[in-house]
Amino acid sequence: MASIGHLAVGLAAGRAYSSDPKTMKKAMLAFSLVSFWPDFDAVGFLFGVDYADQLGHRGATHSLVVALVVGLGAYVIAERKGLPARRTALFATLVAMSHGLLDTMTFGGGLGCALLWPLSDHRFWAPLRFIPVSPIGAHIFSARGLYVMAMELVIFAPFWIYATFPRKKPTS
Repeated sequence: MASIGHLAVGLAAGRAYSSDPKTMKKAMLAFSLVSFWPDFDAVGFLFGVDYADQLGHRGATHSLVVALVVGLGAYVIAERKGLPARRTALFATLVAMSHGLLDTMTFGGGLGCALLWPLSDHRFWAPLRFIPVSPIGAHIFSARGLYVMAMELVIFAPFWIYATFPRKKPTS
């Protein structure tokens, strides 16, 4: 994915997390970062990590088990900051899990996602694959990359609309 969809998920989660505008903005930023973080594994390419390795792209960082660890980390951080820890952990876990699950729905190349790592190195694909796979790195700005971003804007339109559409002000 080109991360347009991941961003939409993070923003929508932030909006659902809180109705307080200040908290919502912080939550939108935090959950957007959580939604992106699994793709940090692409940095491994710079250090010779092979795509198919456990720490390669769509490997360990895309695991549902690692998403649970992210949720646990969010719980600890939320507790220290006086935020609702269980709610924060639940949202962070679901957003982190969404990344790997959405990536299994891509088509057009690459490997599936190691959803069960460290229990299994097997790479999974979803039975329904309708999101075009994105080029990695600077190639995102190629014609193919721009096409994928445009497609993701359409596919994730409900998330974008929910995240950005103004809420009705409560009547007194």
